Amino acid sequence: MKRTAITAILNAHREGLLARASLQSLKRNADLARETGFSVEIIAVLDRGDQHTLDVIEQNMDENSRLFATDYGDPGKARNFAVSEAHGDYIAFLDADDLWGANWLSEAARCASLREDPVIWHPELSVYFGEAKHLFRHIDVESDEFSLPSLMVENYWTMLSFGRRELYTSNPYPLTDIAAGFGFEDWGWNMTTVSRGILHKVVPGTGHVIRRRPGSVSSKTVLAHAVPPPTNLLKTYLEKRDALSAKL
Repeated sequence: MKRTAITAILNAHREGLLARASLQSLKRNADLARETGFSVEIIAVLDRGDQHTLDVIEQNMDENSRLFATDYGDPGKARNFAVSEAHGDYIAFLDADDLWGANWLSEAARCASLREDPVIWHPELSVYFGEAKHLFRHIDVESDEFSLPSLMVENYWTMLSFGRRELYTSNPYPLTDIAAGFGFEDWGWNMTTVSRGILHKVVPGTGHVIRRRPGSVSSKTVLAHAVPPPTNLLKTYLEKRDALSAKL
């Protein structure tokens, strides 16, 4: 059976030596995915990066890799650019100070290949280190734990997702405008995609390791008391509620 190609995207900024561990994690995942029949290309996007991080990434790239330098200063724009350059039918994101569990890419690709409906895939567990140290368990929308109104109160899924490229091209990440009071582009994107009928599911037995650092965009967003950009999720919830009430 022919396997579909994956574009593994490393989003970098000023991570320095941490980028080496992230890129090695990505490459190990790519090797395992290739062993299971999926071809993989690697794209690194260095957005307003420093020379140190650039050197680290260049020293650890291989023949299946492409490197782009951008000047967006915005994580959503950098991700959208990477997607526009991708050749793979599937997209997988990794930030340059985070790590994928060893089986993430191969298991996500396997699960995705079994579904034809629109699905974004997430790991079962994320382990945080750095400024914040905790465990975060992702919720599957097809489980009893999922609550549509709760998604408007708290974010269920991190940015490091996996899915078909057309899901990302037709649903670009929103821009971050902290000065105007808007941030949490990952949360906003999650709500938008759910409101458009896209499922967010968990890949069992997989995990990510995520760094929380002082001065990150997430930290600045919290300090500014920013909120996610407007979405149609509330409208979607009310329409579903009214449709259910009409059947009773």
